[in-house]
Amino acid sequence: MIKSRRFALRFAAREGPLKRRSPASGWNAARPMLCAALWLGLAARAAFGFDTVVIDPGHGGQDRGGIPGQRVPEKVMTLDTARRLEVRLRAAGFRTIMTRRDDYFVSLPARVAIANAQRNAIFISIHYNAAPRAQAEGFETYYYTRYSARLAEACYSRIVQAWPGSRRGIRTRGFFVIRKTAIPSVLVEPGFLTNPREAALISRPETRQRIADLLAAAIISKRGM
Repeated sequence: MIKSRRFALRFAAREGPLKRRSPASGWNAARPMLCAALWLGLAARAAFGFDTVVIDPGHGGQDRGGIPGQRVPEKVMTLDTARRLEVRLRAAGFRTIMTRRDDYFVSLPARVAIANAQRNAIFISIHYNAAPRAQAEGFETYYYTRYSARLAEACYSRIVQAWPGSRRGIRTRGFFVIRKTAIPSVLVEPGFLTNPREAALISRPETRQRIADLLAAAIISKRGM
């Protein structure tokens, strides 16, 4: 053992310092690429991968929604549709969060705070449209950030199947609840409560169930976005 050590010392002195290769040198070279790939994966997961759905029934409490003189209160229709949507999503294995579960007022910042407290989540705000002109009709879907575009497209392509009506399109708008949320967010308006025909349709439970089913199908189709 001592002899072998002396031989090693003489060999080292004759050959010069040994150039030792760090075992981590390969990892150090690959680390930037691996870190970049990991970051992109996490970003994609944050933007599109989700297992939680925040459902936001528009209005509530003293805020009836719609416009003055509107006969069908929007807040009632949105809450009922949201409850039906929650049932469908839970059956599909999603975790759901409701911004309100009854007829009470929730401020817009509070709704956003509820959404932003969730991880791996999306946000869908349910509304019904209104206009002074009774002939106004049809379906609209809104989003704000590009990370929400695919979800908006999925929701719109489904809700237009609720009944034959005007396709008013997918629009980008800075509504507070979709502008301030940090997760993919959309706001849907499946029909006008100020249009007599559409108001009569939406007032039927079976129509609201159909809307909920269509929205659930859109969300489920984007589960692995």
